[in-house]
Amino acid sequence: MDIMRNRMIKKRYNNTSALQLLSCLSSLIALELLYPSKEMFLTSPWLTNVQILNNVYGQFRMITACYSGKILGLRDLLILLSDKGCKVYLMTSPADHNNAFLRDLPSSILVKKEKDLHEKALVTEGFYLRGSMNFTYSGININSESIEITTDEQLVAMATVEARYHWGIA
Repeated sequence: MDIMRNRMIKKRYNNTSALQLLSCLSSLIALELLYPSKEMFLTSPWLTNVQILNNVYGQFRMITACYSGKILGLRDLLILLSDKGCKVYLMTSPADHNNAFLRDLPSSILVKKEKDLHEKALVTEGFYLRGSMNFTYSGININSESIEITTDEQLVAMATVEARYHWGIA
């Protein structure tokens, strides 16, 4: 049986592709909450607490604990993953627009700011997401973007090695 290891989503100013992307992100994050990776590397020059996981009806209550009945944003999900033992590495730009997102993050989430950062990626043990999209409301819901998601073990391993190298982790 052939398993789809790669998916490309092209967002072109329409709700359908934005919904596909959000659905895909929700599924990937839900799986991470169920089986947290040891490490997660998120790289995005711009960050907001964009809504990702809709738990209004409690459908994710078994993996989101005290967040039942809420829509969880990116920040909430990173904190929850960190609480579940995932070491979260967050790389962003030092610009003021990220301050609200970064304010009062737990010390278990490591933050690195790079002045000329342009890369956008999310790497876990199970998948590698990359493309033109910042992890913001506009990036996920509005802007025209191109995103590639892979579960290919070799590509995920290479992305992990690169992320660890960039963070100075041996």
